[in-house]
Amino acid sequence: MMVKHKHSDITIVEPKGPRARLLKLFGLVIMAGFGSTTALAGGALYPAQVITNVSFQEEGLLFFADNWPNPNNCDSTAGVMLLKTDPNCDKAYALILTAFTAGMTVQGYSDGCALHDGQSYNTIRGFKYLVVNK
Repeated sequence: MMVKHKHSDITIVEPKGPRARLLKLFGLVIMAGFGSTTALAGGALYPAQVITNVSFQEEGLLFFADNWPNPNNCDSTAGVMLLKTDPNCDKAYALILTAFTAGMTVQGYSDGCALHDGQSYNTIRGFKYLVVNK
């Protein structure tokens, strides 16, 4: 099918048949994927916080500070969760416990919320942007 716009010299050729429908569907799926990734929340857990309490839970390590930022609009700003499914959990766990025992500050990046005891907490990446400061 050819469509000619009234006020331009542009001619659009639109393919027909099952292949054309498949290409349109594929394009819609790709566009939906781009739309969903831009809608994902996330952000920096900055300024750095001094950890006041740690608690190992089924989901991972939950650690607390006076006022974590809340880039994902989770229920609680008191704690941040390092998920046990994080690809670098063992090293990040050791780093966070070291920071806790030494009274150092921790900052990082959060990709979402994790549920624990009916409240959601920001997660922290153990594989990227996790920083401990004096």
